[in-house]
Amino acid sequence: MATLSVRLDNKTKEDFAKFCATVGMSESTLFSVFAKTVVREQKIPFEISAKNDEEDEGFYSEANQRYLEKMVALDKEGKLKWTEHELIKA
Repeated sequence: MATLSVRLDNKTKEDFAKFCATVGMSESTLFSVFAKTVVREQKIPFEISAKNDEEDEGFYSEANQRYLEKMVALDKEGKLKWTEHELIKA
């Protein structure tokens, strides 16, 4: 295990800690998930949002449902490659 130090201004650190608590992760866990995903996918691969507007339906939003339908179609066509994430035990 290695240690990574990140310098943030106090307000950003405080806001980041609040965000992590909102999504149920420690700051260290969130950075680890981010770093492992970036290395594996060779890009900044995702957005984690704590946004909770009345219009934001999260998982059930129209945009997410369209995305999931597209992924199901690609999977049925055999065009997706599924891999087990090391943080998730099957």
